[in-house]
Amino acid sequence: MLKILFFLCLYIASYKGNNVQVTVKELNGSQYINLEPISQLLGSKINYLEKSGRIFWQKGNLTIILTDGSPWVLLNGKPYNFPLPAKKQEDEVFLHSSMLIPLLKSGFNLVAEQGDNGIIIFDQKVEIKNVVIDAGHGGRDPGAVGPKKTKEKDIVLKIARIVASELKKAGINCILTRDKDEFISLEKRTKIANQNGANLFVSIHLNACRSRKTHGCEVYFLSRARTDWERAVEARENSVIKFEERELGADLESILWDLAQTEYLSESKELAGYILKSITKKENIKSIGVKQANFFVLRGTYMPAVLIEAEFLSNPQCEKKLRKEWFIRNIALGIVEGIKKFKTGYEKQMNYE
Repeated sequence: MLKILFFLCLYIASYKGNNVQVTVKELNGSQYINLEPISQLLGSKINYLEKSGRIFWQKGNLTIILTDGSPWVLLNGKPYNFPLPAKKQEDEVFLHSSMLIPLLKSGFNLVAEQGDNGIIIFDQKVEIKNVVIDAGHGGRDPGAVGPKKTKEKDIVLKIARIVASELKKAGINCILTRDKDEFISLEKRTKIANQNGANLFVSIHLNACRSRKTHGCEVYFLSRARTDWERAVEARENSVIKFEERELGADLESILWDLAQTEYLSESKELAGYILKSITKKENIKSIGVKQANFFVLRGTYMPAVLIEAEFLSNPQCEKKLRKEWFIRNIALGIVEGIKKFKTGYEKQMNYE
């Protein structure tokens, strides 16, 4: 807990039983506080780059980037414009008193409460509470179709329903982008995740290729495709736009979402790894690996997001197993196990446990 009491020219800051005095200066007619003592108290670091004027305030894997004389701030990759700029004088960084609370809250997951004796800031516990499960394709878009006419859209919906049910049993709120055979645009799928404040987005698909012998599971996160195979899978999954009323072009909105998703690139890659390992272990499915591609359905999400290609529907033997309830249930349980393992590790890391 961080407690700040206001005095005429000093703040008294306390955090986890430790206290420090923080000087206050009047700069351009406004009260500014010295950031360095508070940073030391929190166990964080401040680095200053002379040439660019950038100020990096870091705590664990969280970063606040300030610029000397500028009101623009980057909080873990997200830009904010404050009324007044940060200032550097000699070897000290000063913030306007109104900036400290929102920076601590949005940058370092600390929650502020106004009390009679000042401002109390508590450690905010980061939790993965809401997960959106996306059953790929649907309605007029069947997805891949197996040799025996098994449709991808039907199998992935069954998997998604089991995943949702099992996550809810584990106390995790789960939202399905579709719970019946209906067409949902790629844009709407991501809007469902964003509007419901989802912490994770998991899109479930089945793979296909010309070779009927190819089999295995691969899990993708959003990034530029590197190989011919990744580009081929990307093109197939993105081809759903032909069913939509408008194509997702490189307009300003999509560019901004691309930038936003880069904040979660490492988390998405880690989530993909957990899910892949759990699925392939659960039913002894061959692991093809964690891959990357520029999937439209992941581009709109502002959270860790992955796309699962659970098996190859084009393989007759795989298709036969995918028509069995026990097999699709084991795939679903593998996805659930991967999400739960990621949740445990992510929350521990974010809460500095």
